[in-house]
Amino acid sequence: MGKGPGPARRSRPLLPRLVMALAAIGLFLLAYQWGNQYRYSGGPPAISGVLIRPAQPLPDFLLRDSAGEPVGRGDLLEHWSLLAFASLSDAGGHRGIARLVEVYNRLADRRDLRKRLRLLVITADAAPARVRDFERLSPAIAVLSGLRDAVADVAVALGAEPDAALNGSADEPPTLFLLDPNAELVALFPGAQLPAAVAEDVAALARYQRRTGDDHTD
Repeated sequence: MGKGPGPARRSRPLLPRLVMALAAIGLFLLAYQWGNQYRYSGGPPAISGVLIRPAQPLPDFLLRDSAGEPVGRGDLLEHWSLLAFASLSDAGGHRGIARLVEVYNRLADRRDLRKRLRLLVITADAAPARVRDFERLSPAIAVLSGLRDAVADVAVALGAEPDAALNGSADEPPTLFLLDPNAELVALFPGAQLPAAVAEDVAALARYQRRTGDDHTD
């Protein structure tokens, strides 16, 4: 005669299982919160462009604005600067300026940042009439010009290729360089990076500096 079915398997009490589930959820929330704190306050944000760490102070320089007034490093303090080297007489330079404007337009919902962001075009071949035409594209644009050696020196300080900075490139838009309100290079954005991604990176770095107190502006 065969053996009958064994004793029924007892189910575990409900209360201990609920306690374990709640404990697991609590641990997850704590880990998530800790991870967010580490990501956003423990270090700079991850960006699509190239993050410069530590930030590199820009040495002093002498260029001139469209009114012929001298511009140096001190004039870049207390606001963000997104700059490009461009030859105003070729298509590559025109694309670079258009890229700056598109990045600025992508920040339309970040009014505080737009008020504190300047678009700088550095060139060695400025002509007054042409400069005025480009500065009309956006109130944030300022064209800074200088002798070829002066422009090349600024390019070298930012890690740019002097020849490309002076003569432009027909292959792709120029690299963009981001200076923080302390006139320090904090990031660069290769020509292949889309303006929308550049705008997100600029906004993320501005939020980070404001949160950490490295941004000395109001």
